[in-house]
Amino acid sequence: MKIHENISIKERRRQKILESAFQVFARKGFEWTTMQDVADEANIGVATVFRYFPKKNKLIINVIIYILENSLPTFQQIFNEKGTGYEKFEQLLNHYIRLSEPGSLNNMKLLEAFETYIVFAQEPLEDLDEYYAAYAGITNIISDMIQQGKQDGSIRQDIAIVEVMGAIANAFGIFTRKLSFFESMRMGKLVIVPAEQAEIVKNVFLEYLQPKK
Repeated sequence: MKIHENISIKERRRQKILESAFQVFARKGFEWTTMQDVADEANIGVATVFRYFPKKNKLIINVIIYILENSLPTFQQIFNEKGTGYEKFEQLLNHYIRLSEPGSLNNMKLLEAFETYIVFAQEPLEDLDEYYAAYAGITNIISDMIQQGKQDGSIRQDIAIVEVMGAIANAFGIFTRKLSFFESMRMGKLVIVPAEQAEIVKNVFLEYLQPKK
């Protein structure tokens, strides 16, 4: 997460709070983080944090929205590249694998934690509509990618293309996100490296999508 240039002082302060909250949430989790922790990280008074985000729930969901909005340009860039729908979908799966690498761990950790947080929230969450809108920005790009594959014939036509590719994108995204929490997984005497496992699953999906010869 980076603070954007050419914005107002008020918006710059808001983004500073979001960046600071992101760092603290990643270290301590949603439940154990206090608004004072965020204020200390941002080097501002806690009253200022409350002025922008009156409740911790509101701060949490806006951090998640910020993560999604910052990831949107990458998805758009994949879609804008030359190539078939199949090739773009392959790049999408490669992107999900890259997101499971250590550099993106905090993003993945918070996105994963947020899904559980929503389920067990003790009060209604504010700004959920904005969250769904940010998430839809990504899913709409994936949908366009799928439609292109359907139209250009690069995806096999004897399946329910939209439903199948949508399911693959969702399943693979969740799968790689969970893999990001493990440097390696031990199954008995067998040690499986997450990146290698993700490549295997990706290739299975892609082979299934290829047109039958």
